[in-house]
Amino acid sequence: MKLYLMRHGEALSSDKDPQRGLTDSGKLKIKQLAKHLQQQNLTYNHAYHSDRKRAQQTAEIITQIVSPNIKPTLLGNITPNDDPGLLITEINDWNEDTLVTSHLPFVPDLITLLTKQDVYTSGISFETGTVVCLEKDNDSSWNIKWSSSPSQL
Repeated sequence: MKLYLMRHGEALSSDKDPQRGLTDSGKLKIKQLAKHLQQQNLTYNHAYHSDRKRAQQTAEIITQIVSPNIKPTLLGNITPNDDPGLLITEINDWNEDTLVTSHLPFVPDLITLLTKQDVYTSGISFETGTVVCLEKDNDSSWNIKWSSSPSQL
């Protein structure tokens, strides 16, 4: 099983949009990243996002291109300062490839908990739009397989 953990795209400032939706540039970069991932034959069976507009928009844009038959849905307890440990049991019960779109520091903290490695020393930048692929091995341990971000395209 593969788990794609993604940081939302570039968001507007709160003075321009109190809900902090994606900037036009953020939308474009997520579309470009999605097309790149589509060319790599990436797909998933489930897509989740936090209750923040920027995460929802990111999940919708990438899913429309990568897995158009999937409708991203809201998943609770994945906002920036939520405890990622609350999601570990649920994730470990999942059996199908899944995308989760969230925020800093939630995404790197969740990766650290799943892989039991300090992801902050891994070289992954976690800039906006970064997606990290984790894969669960036969012994149920999680490993980072790759990461990609808009600036790498």
